[in-house]
Amino acid sequence: MEGAIERRDDVSIDDFVREFLEPNLPVVLGSGFTESWKARAEWVVDGRPNFALLTRLYGDCTVQVAECDTAFFTDQKRVSMKFSEFVEQWQTNPQARLYCKDWHFTKSNPEYSAYTRLPHLSDDWIDLYYDLGIPEQNDDYRFCYMGGDGTWTPFHEDVYRSYSWSANICGTKQWTLVPPGQNELFTDSLGHWVYNLYDYDAARFPRLCSLKKIEFVQRPGETVFVPSGWWHQVRNVGDTISINHNWANEFNLRFLYARLTSDMAAVYYALRDVADMDGFDEHAQLVLRADSGIDYSGFFRFIEYMAQLYITKLAEPAAAQALNRFDAYFQSPTSVRRALCRIASVLDQLATDAVTSRLSGLDASIARLRSRIASATGS
Repeated sequence: MEGAIERRDDVSIDDFVREFLEPNLPVVLGSGFTESWKARAEWVVDGRPNFALLTRLYGDCTVQVAECDTAFFTDQKRVSMKFSEFVEQWQTNPQARLYCKDWHFTKSNPEYSAYTRLPHLSDDWIDLYYDLGIPEQNDDYRFCYMGGDGTWTPFHEDVYRSYSWSANICGTKQWTLVPPGQNELFTDSLGHWVYNLYDYDAARFPRLCSLKKIEFVQRPGETVFVPSGWWHQVRNVGDTISINHNWANEFNLRFLYARLTSDMAAVYYALRDVADMDGFDEHAQLVLRADSGIDYSGFFRFIEYMAQLYITKLAEPAAAQALNRFDAYFQSPTSVRRALCRIASVLDQLATDAVTSRLSGLDASIARLRSRIASATGS
């Protein structure tokens, strides 16, 4: 299915929720949504990156750079260098196909406000939790990607099975999106997924030719919304810069939990030969956290933090200041109750998960939070 992507130059938040968030479908938002961004005005000169300004802003920062022609397991080989060195290489040695990826650029110059969240995408629990819930971790999922013609990202699913959005500041991207439910077509007999959809061993992936996918071009200023569980591969055409977020909310919380349980099952399988060791369950959670970035307790703390904010919003609206970064649409009583109900639904699943009963105190914490949500919502 070389199908067409939905494109919208104008869409209300309510329609965005109903047509894209709820059904978990992708869309390209037109360039008008980002026309007020400082990055679009200042980072681009005559359609190309403003290298001089970018170097002044970020030159001394250390960035992770992918060597796009060198595979490293499921990703690409990465090296660290100064941003100024990367820019020099980009301009003088484009055939090296170096790609600055997953750069936490807002930390590199926090005084410079390159963009503002689109109202439609503002209901970002991950962003809020890392900023205010666990600031001691000094982490975030706000990134900048920069690279020349032919730089690319291999086929992958986003971290935690989160949503992502990607706004092009300049240049063009060629996207391939794969609708969920086709994993058996792009994994081999050992469970490894294909690295490159357009250059692969047909004997190893004999069913890949049957893969349904959506191919499209993202132009300057446009923003792509990537739903949960939609695997994708992206290639840059010309010098390209994008700003990206990974994010989650009540609409995809169930997908995050499904990814957690899937990863947990994989850990248990990998450790099956030592399942009778003392402290096995705690060790399995450590492995899960190392492999997936989160464990069961961490997932619970994440949704507990958000639930507390929403409970406070219902009881004392002025006290839930953290939610003010969301558009007013997502702070309405209807939206708050909806979020709490969806948190409760995932908690119901977590409460009956066999893993939960094996972790000290987690089942009791879940029960307390379920009770508080029920009291807050009257359900």
